[in-house]
Amino acid sequence: MKSEKLLFVGDSLIEYFDWQVRFPEHDVMNSGTAGETVSGLLNRAERIVNHEEQPDWCLIMSGTNNVVMEDYSFIPLYEKIIEVFLDAFPKAAIIINSLMPIRMDWLSQTAIPRMNSSLYKLSQKTGTGFLDVFDLFVKKQADGKTSLFLPDGVHLNETGYRVWSDAVADKIK
Repeated sequence: MKSEKLLFVGDSLIEYFDWQVRFPEHDVMNSGTAGETVSGLLNRAERIVNHEEQPDWCLIMSGTNNVVMEDYSFIPLYEKIIEVFLDAFPKAAIIINSLMPIRMDWLSQTAIPRMNSSLYKLSQKTGTGFLDVFDLFVKKQADGKTSLFLPDGVHLNETGYRVWSDAVADKIK
């Protein structure tokens, strides 16, 4: 049986996890870059599609750094990224990953849900998939004892990555 190719694209949340170890039965390509914004991903999108093999699945996780900088105008740029990936990888299932429920003192409690709503609408408009991990993370942390993040409130701990990667596994089944 042919091993499926999984392409993970995005910021440090992608880069800092060993997706190949999590998905040993697949050929995994990790194209995460720490600190990257949506415009940064758009700037390297052509390089990614020219460098990577045709994936079966492409998960995109971007926008966290934009939200941290209170830049909420990135959806049109995100749509251009989707267009690049759809054109380059017509056989791939493209999945937009929701933003995580990060914790920053200055961040409005409605900022991430609002952006996730826009990302969901973008997935509907472009015919791509959408993986909502925001609600999953909120539910997992509802007991007040379960921590999914490192002390910085943005990056995931081992438990957080397990929850996220399990959700990805369910999505690609």
